[in-house]
Amino acid sequence: MADDQNQLPLGSNGGNNPEENAKVPETAPAGSGGDGGNTPTGPGAAFMIPINIEEEMRRSYLDYSMSVIIGRALPDVRDGLKPVHRRILYAMQEMGLQSNKKYTKCAKVVGHAMGNYHPHGDSAIYDAMVRLAQPFSMRYPLVDGQGNFGSVDGDPPAAMRYTEARMMKITGEMLADIDMDTVDFTPNYDESTLEPTVLPARFPNLIVNGSSGIAVGMATNIPPHNLTEIINATITLVNNPSQGAAADLDAVLEHVQGPDFPTGGFIFGKRNIRESYRTGRGRFLMRAKCSTEELKGGRESIIVSEIPYQVNKNNLIKRIAELVTEKIIDDISDVRDESDRDGMRIVIELKRGAQPEIVLNQLYKNTSMQESFSMIFLAVHNGQPRELPLPDAIRAFIEHRIDVVRRRTAFLLGKAREREHTLLGLQIALDHLDQVIRIIRNSSNRADARENLFAYFSGRSINLRGTELAGVTLDPAKYGIDKTLLGSAIAPAGAAGTLILSYRQIDAILELQLYRLTQLSIDELLNELAKVRENIAYYESILASEKKLRKVIVAELEEVRDKYGDVRRTQIVDETAELQLEDLIADEQVAVTVSHSGYLKRTPISTYRQQRRGGTGRLGMKTREEDFVASLIVDSTHAYLLFFTNTGRVFWMKIYEIPDVGAAGKGKHMASMLALQPGEKIVNYLAVRNLKEEGKYVFFATRDGIVKKTPLVDFSNVMARGIIAINIDKDDELIGVRITSGDDVVFLATREGMAIRFEEKYDPEKSGGLRPMGRNAGGNKGITLKKGDYVIGVAVTPSEDARNRKRLELAAKFDAANPPKSGKPTMVDQVKQAIADLQKAKGNVPLELEGDPNENVVEAAAPEENAAHLEALDKEIGITPCLILTVSENGFGKRTDVDAYRLQSRGGKGVINMRTTPKIGKVSSIQLVDETTELMVISQFGKIIRIDTKSIRAAGRATMGVKLLDLDDADKVAAAVTIPNEEKNEEEKSLVQ
Repeated sequence: MADDQNQLPLGSNGGNNPEENAKVPETAPAGSGGDGGNTPTGPGAAFMIPINIEEEMRRSYLDYSMSVIIGRALPDVRDGLKPVHRRILYAMQEMGLQSNKKYTKCAKVVGHAMGNYHPHGDSAIYDAMVRLAQPFSMRYPLVDGQGNFGSVDGDPPAAMRYTEARMMKITGEMLADIDMDTVDFTPNYDESTLEPTVLPARFPNLIVNGSSGIAVGMATNIPPHNLTEIINATITLVNNPSQGAAADLDAVLEHVQGPDFPTGGFIFGKRNIRESYRTGRGRFLMRAKCSTEELKGGRESIIVSEIPYQVNKNNLIKRIAELVTEKIIDDISDVRDESDRDGMRIVIELKRGAQPEIVLNQLYKNTSMQESFSMIFLAVHNGQPRELPLPDAIRAFIEHRIDVVRRRTAFLLGKAREREHTLLGLQIALDHLDQVIRIIRNSSNRADARENLFAYFSGRSINLRGTELAGVTLDPAKYGIDKTLLGSAIAPAGAAGTLILSYRQIDAILELQLYRLTQLSIDELLNELAKVRENIAYYESILASEKKLRKVIVAELEEVRDKYGDVRRTQIVDETAELQLEDLIADEQVAVTVSHSGYLKRTPISTYRQQRRGGTGRLGMKTREEDFVASLIVDSTHAYLLFFTNTGRVFWMKIYEIPDVGAAGKGKHMASMLALQPGEKIVNYLAVRNLKEEGKYVFFATRDGIVKKTPLVDFSNVMARGIIAINIDKDDELIGVRITSGDDVVFLATREGMAIRFEEKYDPEKSGGLRPMGRNAGGNKGITLKKGDYVIGVAVTPSEDARNRKRLELAAKFDAANPPKSGKPTMVDQVKQAIADLQKAKGNVPLELEGDPNENVVEAAAPEENAAHLEALDKEIGITPCLILTVSENGFGKRTDVDAYRLQSRGGKGVINMRTTPKIGKVSSIQLVDETTELMVISQFGKIIRIDTKSIRAAGRATMGVKLLDLDDADKVAAAVTIPNEEKNEEEKSLVQ
């Protein structure tokens, strides 16, 4: 409207007729103009068109939106370029800035592109050009820059007047054959020249280099990929034109693993890749590539060598420093950037005792060392923005290449036919060379010679300075021409199907240089004609066969792949290896110690060297004067540690979450790790790998002799807060927890040296054993205690039946390896007889009645002769005896075979376990051991010793034992814990692999 008003302005001087203008009133009638008013009057009123403002805004906004979408923000699916990138590359092609030419100032390139093709700001063009040259932004850069083109630290590029550029070698593949009518050209913005609407692009640049852009109401974010993988997938689809969407996706994913970022790093999870490529939308989790290095003083450092795509390294380092300053991450002592021209290297030094894997997970959680890439595969396809699955994008590129190759072949065919036409004329002229020379010499000028030659080769007679020269009739067959293809338009009247020369051929004859008349040149001309005709046949075969055309495309793709293909930079890790904290922790045995004040820590058990019994030990945990070590357990870093409190509640924690502070370190207080209630303390710990294992039970024993078993699966719902594990009376407390199979034998020991051994399996007919109960249940009586006595320990041993089955199994193996001599019993028979004799001997002593208040504490008459015979057979077949190791508070200990303790009914008073004298002291703990077990004993003042239990003399039930640990005055044994057999192979391993 503004332009119309400028052409026809309102006012007294605006019209062509002054008289009409004079009749216009100075004030327009009310309601004239405006929305919904009367018809406008006055000069120019006839040119005013009333419009609806909403419709005009909608139309204008849609026009603007489509202009931004098509002409600015979104890439074309065929060449993967936005208009600005395409214009930059074409401008560089026009300037002759190929990869083998010298560099040229970027300002010159920007000026050429801006002045001829892209009428926008120079900064926009230069920024786009800089990105094409950045190796950390482009998987395969298209511009070869010289100078400062920015960095991964976010440093800006130097001004365009300082930097220089030329095309990369691979860019030549993008522009190859552009001068062969392979793509359409359109007038530039001022119609002074032409520019390509798309580049020929011999490889799928959109998928290989990716793209990102924000349009109006839509955005695109396409990750880069590996050239070799994408071209292999493209070749597969070229060779299989029609398969269907699912089959296409399967074919593509056989070659394409996933995105391949220029900065490397990791992509975690393959599960979403297929769905992302199927729909064109998806999310990829990227992570930095890290390793650990050892420093002096036993410290370690984390080395970051690759970071996620589009992450600013400088900002990343600043963020890590902020986390340290804000105390979010406490285990980092220093962060520095040691990157150089050889590659990236961010050094994160850790404090002594820090766990690198835990620090890494904190960094992943709080920094851009872990980022997600949200893919939106949106591109312009057939002039419209479309969200494309990966196979569809490749198919679109293939269609583009088919069109390019077909147009190029047609162009080459046309050129070849033109050349054939010229060469055929020269051949004909050489066959009539004498006449041609005569005609030229006797012609008055070039035009006359031209007409005379045309007439002569058309079969007409010509007059050469009074001499009549008859024309020649050419035989098409002689020159390899099918005369059925010769039309009559250029032939003389009545001479349809004859061969004549065209004016273009005659011009070529007139321009023929004399040296071309030598025999060598004539042979060259004839050979060229034959070669041209071969090319014509080849081009025609391509245009006539879709299969051949696709073979040409495949050959060119293979050429590009072999020239520019490389290995992947980004590693893709399957779901099984997706980052879990547990996966980063070495699976090894550690010693977990807890002080009386509640300090908790873990230490590799290799820290403690083995000593002989009676040694002075070594410092296992540094405590304050008023503090002492209360408990010690040994298990894998990957196990769950179930914390059972004196009130019957249970907490969960992974062992690797416990701080590793060295052998003499104090550790971390449990109050900061567990939500304990006032007056509540941890009394027992249970290490479990699989909380959902069927057929396993958690066995509880309280100080007052109450016992209960609950299925392990009832504790599989891990919760941060504690839950009830057993309902305990107010004056009672939990003292022991064990894992059982439901068919074991339970051993309870008291402080005053008593012990009871009863079967766990529930038998309702005999009123024996222990039936499973829920978590909230209270349990049943396990042992009847004397006044002032209480339970100090519990052990679980295999049942008699289970042990006997093991004996017979090993005896059968012994017989197979050592067949008995004739007339002698087999080892199986000997074991069976020994078992029967022992059971018969034990049967002579009646079992105690469950819960009988009048029964006496008795010692079972040990069938020593029968037990010794069975023990000798056990040694011969290689079965390890089950021994109860009893440790007193004064550091004495003894080993006793469990068979020395007769089975009783649950609830009995038990038998004597150890003679408790003032020298020996009260019983401190019991452990189940064998001949291969090692023991760790720790005192209340923190002294610790590691002992091979074989060095502890085996003794009967009622003996006092031998000294295990030399204690200071007033020092007492706090805990004694066995070390699993598999730990002997872990001696030389460090906690962090």
